[in-house]
Amino acid sequence: MEQKTELPEELCADEAVCFIADRHNVTPRQLLRYFLAGEESLPLEPNEVEILKDLSGRVEEEKMINLKTR
Repeated sequence: MEQKTELPEELCADEAVCFIADRHNVTPRQLLRYFLAGEESLPLEPNEVEILKDLSGRVEEEKMINLKTR
């Protein structure tokens, strides 16, 4: 069964995400889904992986902060 991951709109609209997605001829949402699923069908450069790790880590931190402040 496929699990749907909620992708924050600000992450999908991030300039770096859009640039990397464009380089690989995919949409930002597709890029993030491939990345978060750990799929290797999209050969990312090491620096692209680091950028995506950093961005997705920031989003997770923001989610935790938002949960704590509710």
